Amino acid sequence: DGSLQKGNVFEIACEEVETEQLCDDAEALNSEAAFDNLCFGASSKTLDDDDNSSSDSSSAPFEKLARHMEDISGDGGVFKKLVWPGSGGDIPKSATITFHYNAFLEDTDEPFDSTYLRNKPEKKRLDECLPGLAIALETMRIGETSRFLVKPRYAYGEIGCPPRIPGNETIFFHISVVNFLDAALADAFDNLEGEKQQGATFPEKLEAARGFHRKGNDLVKEGNLLAAKNSYLRAAWIMEDARLQNEEEEIERGLVLLKVRSNLAQVYLDLHDPGKACNQCKLGISVRGVQCDEILAKLYYRFGKAKTLLSKYDEALKEFQKAQRLKPNNADIKKALKTLLIKKATYEEQEKFFMKKMFNFKQSKLNDDSSENTRCKDLNMRPEFKKMVEEQITQFVADPDRQELSFPSNLSRSAVDCVSTLAKAADLRVKVMQRWMEYHVKLTKKN
Repeated sequence: DGSLQKGNVFEIACEEVETEQLCDDAEALNSEAAFDNLCFGASSKTLDDDDNSSSDSSSAPFEKLARHMEDISGDGGVFKKLVWPGSGGDIPKSATITFHYNAFLEDTDEPFDSTYLRNKPEKKRLDECLPGLAIALETMRIGETSRFLVKPRYAYGEIGCPPRIPGNETIFFHISVVNFLDAALADAFDNLEGEKQQGATFPEKLEAARGFHRKGNDLVKEGNLLAAKNSYLRAAWIMEDARLQNEEEEIERGLVLLKVRSNLAQVYLDLHDPGKACNQCKLGISVRGVQCDEILAKLYYRFGKAKTLLSKYDEALKEFQKAQRLKPNNADIKKALKTLLIKKATYEEQEKFFMKKMFNFKQSKLNDDSSENTRCKDLNMRPEFKKMVEEQITQFVADPDRQELSFPSNLSRSAVDCVSTLAKAADLRVKVMQRWMEYHVKLTKKN
């Protein structure tokens, strides 16, 4: 089963869906281990120099290396040797490519440039790269690792890049492609006028939505959740607006919506907005015309996570159980259920304790002849307000992960007194701050 933990946003497509051009770059981004494996001198035996002929003893290292490589430029300008094959299709010319590399000069033991040393992969379009690097990347696929020799005319030319790179230098590149994103169709769709977008065919809208979906995935990998959210929403809106001609189009539309809604739910969870996460789960589960247990299990799982964050434990339990029926052996779902049951039991115990304290507090107040007697009642507060405050305090006390509860700054003095009274009954610390004529109340737990 695919992992359902936080951050694992990228959906696994069903069998009938073409696999997306994305991969898990966790290993590729492990810079220390990767650099240990790749940090070799360009004159070293690690360059696979298996030509043992004594007649070549006077040849330069790069010259000998080139004899065991393929001329991919056709004019002796760029040579390639495959180290590890990749998968998927060719990289489109319009794509943005994420890749790692080490770059060496001849007869040097350390790279003059390395994404591994920077601990961050390079991300460029082909037209932004050195000519030789662009030629090299065009021949690669996701997950592939290859070595390249790039002659000066395809690299830094006669002048070089002083002081690090002298003129007329051949460059040795060791490159690993992490993934690529081709958002050209999505961008082209966005550039259309409103009427032309409305009049676009279903295949055009489908490809645009897939482009925004892939763009969102890429933004999640960068940690840009807000931009990813907007990209996913754009994909969803395009598909919701699409006019369907047949059942096949309904299935294709449904699969995109399922994945996008599931990803949006995870993004909202990561943004600490469980209410909107719940809404995306509802929308995803209600998609008609398609059934994909892999994605539905994730939707129910994320629905349960969101309900848990809202302290709606009984509802969360139902969603986790639905997810488990689809994926009975999934470790993440089992773990979430176990955590939920512990939280639910703790909440119920805390609620009993709180209600008992409230009852004892009210009893003591009834026997108190002071002017503070039955404060909330005497303050003429609305029952709805008092009930709302009691519910928030009850949830706060029952949640072991929360240490602070704040109330809005537009409370009246009477409302502040009511909140303070209920908080003290729950054995909480109360801090009241005043600015002009407005009050702000902050409650914290006692250690």
